[in-house]
Amino acid sequence: MHCVSPMFQRAQRRTRSPLHWLKATVAASLLLLAHSATADLAQDQLDSFVKDVETFQANFEQTLYDADSQPLQITTGSIKLKRPGRFVWAYEGAGSQEIIADGERIWLYDKELEQVTVNAIDERIAGTPLVLLMRSAPLEDSFEIVELGEAENINWLELTPKSETSDFEKVFIGLNEEGLAAMELRDNFGQATQIRFSDFESGIELDDSLFEFEAPEGVDVIGLDGN
Repeated sequence: MHCVSPMFQRAQRRTRSPLHWLKATVAASLLLLAHSATADLAQDQLDSFVKDVETFQANFEQTLYDADSQPLQITTGSIKLKRPGRFVWAYEGAGSQEIIADGERIWLYDKELEQVTVNAIDERIAGTPLVLLMRSAPLEDSFEIVELGEAENINWLELTPKSETSDFEKVFIGLNEEGLAAMELRDNFGQATQIRFSDFESGIELDDSLFEFEAPEGVDVIGLDGN
């Protein structure tokens, strides 16, 4: 039995009318056909996003929930990505964090702690949603993929990591005509991180220099280039 994203469930509930169950019963066969078409569309959208999109940028709102689905933290920021292997994930606000990938390494810069952690990309992305963004390998190599259907004009898929050592139990991907619309990451401790994207633009010019990182003077560097 497959889990369903809480974001997907809430969207479905908002779209139901008092006659929902009667209509569903009368039109059962049509709904089955529609689900099949939506599932095919969701998979096609995912394939297109992974294989055809070379660059994109977007804003995001990220919400962290505890095991009881209570919100713990809401943050906002932006992402810029250039395949293969380069992105900047930047949170807004004083003392915020930035995650920068230059194609070989991933840098986590914590401005409040004045600390940078560096890892090789291969060490950080196995069994994580970064595989979706980085296009390092076919998704089918890392995840079991199941189409969930459509809610609020977003087509949802459930990705279950094949690796037993993954930090994530489930990853939910939402796509629409523009591209990546939402993600939900459910970890092994019951917490969920939901990310809503807006102002999504693909196929734009992004200079390689955007993805270069040099640690500011006085900042501690831990990892490949540090101690």
